[in-house]
Amino acid sequence: MAEAVISTAVCTITKKLASLIQQPIELACGVEEQLKKLKNTLSTINSVIHDAEEEHDKNEEVRVWLGKLKEAVYDADDVIDEYQTDNVQRQVLVCRSLIKKVCTFCSLSNPILFRCQLGKKLKQIRKNIDEIAKDRSNFHSTVPSERVGKGALLKREQSVSDVSSEVIGREDDKEEIIKLLLSSNEKENVTIIPIVGMAGLGKTTLAQMVFNDDSVASHFEYRQIWISVSDDFNLRLISRKIAEKLDHENYGHLDLDLLQNLLKQKLSTSKYLLVLDDVWNEDRVKWYRLKDLLMSGARGSKVLVTTRARRIASMMATGTHYVYNLRGLPYDKCLDLFLSWAFERDQDRPQNLVAIGKGIVSKCGGLPLAARTLGCFLYRKDEDEWSFVKDSELWELAQKEDDILPVLRMTYDQMPHYLKPCFAFCSLFPKNHLIDKETLIHLWMAQGFLQSSDGSPLEKIGNRYFNELLSMSLLEEELKDHDDEATHCKMHDIIHDLAQLRKETVIDLLANLKCLRILILSESEFDGLPSSIGSLLHLRYLDLSMNRLFRRLPRSICKLQNLQTLRLYACVQLEELPKDTWKIATLRHLDITSNQDFLPKKGIECLTSLRSLSIYKCYRLSTLVRGMQHWTSLQKLCLIDCPRLSSLEFDLNSLISLETLEICNCSVLDLSGRLKKKDEDRLKGRRSLLSQLAGVNYRKEDKREQNEGAEKKEEGQQGLQKLRSLTFVQLPKLIELPYDLKNAASSLQCLSTSNCNNLSSLPDWLPQCTALKKLEIMKCKMLSLDDKDYEVRYIMISASQVSIFVINRDLADKLKELVQKKTLNEANTVDLDVLTAERSSLNEFLKNY
Repeated sequence: MAEAVISTAVCTITKKLASLIQQPIELACGVEEQLKKLKNTLSTINSVIHDAEEEHDKNEEVRVWLGKLKEAVYDADDVIDEYQTDNVQRQVLVCRSLIKKVCTFCSLSNPILFRCQLGKKLKQIRKNIDEIAKDRSNFHSTVPSERVGKGALLKREQSVSDVSSEVIGREDDKEEIIKLLLSSNEKENVTIIPIVGMAGLGKTTLAQMVFNDDSVASHFEYRQIWISVSDDFNLRLISRKIAEKLDHENYGHLDLDLLQNLLKQKLSTSKYLLVLDDVWNEDRVKWYRLKDLLMSGARGSKVLVTTRARRIASMMATGTHYVYNLRGLPYDKCLDLFLSWAFERDQDRPQNLVAIGKGIVSKCGGLPLAARTLGCFLYRKDEDEWSFVKDSELWELAQKEDDILPVLRMTYDQMPHYLKPCFAFCSLFPKNHLIDKETLIHLWMAQGFLQSSDGSPLEKIGNRYFNELLSMSLLEEELKDHDDEATHCKMHDIIHDLAQLRKETVIDLLANLKCLRILILSESEFDGLPSSIGSLLHLRYLDLSMNRLFRRLPRSICKLQNLQTLRLYACVQLEELPKDTWKIATLRHLDITSNQDFLPKKGIECLTSLRSLSIYKCYRLSTLVRGMQHWTSLQKLCLIDCPRLSSLEFDLNSLISLETLEICNCSVLDLSGRLKKKDEDRLKGRRSLLSQLAGVNYRKEDKREQNEGAEKKEEGQQGLQKLRSLTFVQLPKLIELPYDLKNAASSLQCLSTSNCNNLSSLPDWLPQCTALKKLEIMKCKMLSLDDKDYEVRYIMISASQVSIFVINRDLADKLKELVQKKTLNEANTVDLDVLTAERSSLNEFLKNY
């Protein structure tokens, strides 16, 4: 939707202008005045954009007007971008102490001339926006003088009798919900049970089926109340509706206090069933005020809630086990539903149409409303029209008020304005595409969709936006990490159609090369890039990964002073990075594959904005440079398939923000230079590893060791205290874990090592890892337990499972006995698997490991 992107762009530009005005910069030729005027104009026009939101889809004049405004706003963004780019270039030169007095007039540009031109451009842009703003009053408005809230427009007041007498495919769901309603809860008088799922799944229909069930009605002695809530979560209104449906009286004249007293009295007499349908409210205060009233009900009372947002369901539910996640219909049930709406029940179903219908139903993705919508649309249509629907996108078809896309549109309209462009952008991925969360966030960032008002990193804000879209069921989790956080997602086909309907507000951002923010040329067959790429001064995201032909990048790429993400993964012919790569001071994420022996040393310390660095298949790389110690913002470091990498020329403790460290298949990498163990540490006497493995919740260290930790901090060794995930794979030179990692003991959540054949012991600081969720050790042939010659093949400990595989059966029995005696079962353990099989079974296992 145009207004969503324009509104976001206006907010972004306004913040940029505010920042520029506050800076102590020399602005010639009235630029400062133009900046202030433009800021005021944009602030004023932003409210007009929100007013136009209601008219966009209904009024052609509004659509044209928004189009003109959009172009002017983007022009303003480009001009401000040019100034910021010029400013960054000068700051980079200062960083390297290369600037000279003569550079003031002769380096990148003449600053006086440049800022005079800037002032003229800003003046013209402001004039254009002023004229466009005046045009707003020249055409007819379809919005009433008193704006009607979205809640009134979106409200779905449905009767409990609306449900069809024959609902296909929800019999099992109905029985599960009824079980929850008829069960008892000893802790609470009133149990709250949310049904959650995306629009079109049939949450309301399922609630109606349950509500009308005879066994449910008799269980609650026919004290049943149905309230359609939508986004108008008004405590007085909801309280009045509940009271009126209990005794069929009119209580419109009562104030809230009297209503609350009346309601508490009525609810306490006997158990009741209340359905709150279509809840959108995320305000915890509002919910708890209503909850206080409802909890006065008699023991056994139930509240059934339908909502599209998992966040709301979690807030309202009595407990997580009471949240019912409604899934899509199986394909065969969805087909039955589609055919029942496409044909008369007693009519023959032509096989040619049924065959086409099977392809159409695959578009529905298990959504009953989609199946019903398409079935109704094709009722009494001929084969040509059936084939047309099969080959069309859903959003291309005519839609009635209660069809699938208008219903989904309610979700879009309720979405916060800052999420709308992020959601629409997802439609640029193909249907059924597995979307990497990190990549998606970087793309949002490149488009300027992520803005920080409190100084939070943009990546953190993007992660929050991503989780909000998940909560609203607009994105679906596909893969998770060890913290149970989503790392990849997909977009349901129907949701993709909705986003397609909204995307023409996004796609035109990429149409004009001069304002290009994102350029993806992955898996292409280019043998090089033109030097003109340096003219794309607004570029934020450049993906050249898996280009197997080009050998060099033009030096002009270093002029991209707004670049945030540069991906060069699997560019196997790339000889080296340009020497001036350090000039890209805005770079936050860098993936590299190259054939160089060393990374560029000159000025690398200037890349202080870098958040992630991944080095893949750099077969000739021998060392990492010392300048990396200045990367105090680095959160992720991956070194993978670098067979000649022998050393790290910097202290790991200097990476104070590091959260993820992954080093894999670096056969000559020697981390012993980082081993700073004192002689007295070696003489302490190792704690029995058996006691360490006996439970996930390790005991706290004694006071002496706590004092030692404090001394380390005083010595300034405070790095790695944010490290959460550590992975070492196929490192033959690794004998013991780097002692620097001791600083991560309180933060480390996942520790995984495999194929480290010379790893001989686990560290003494392991019991201090109180946050550890997963410990996994595989194929470390030299690792022994308790100073005895027993070879450990596999150890895996997590909050849900413990597996310990060793060579010696007697030792395995001992482990099993110790594990059972300790507190492991108190750590929510659901599976204890200690290998005690006969030698033949053990040998079979070892063949695989």
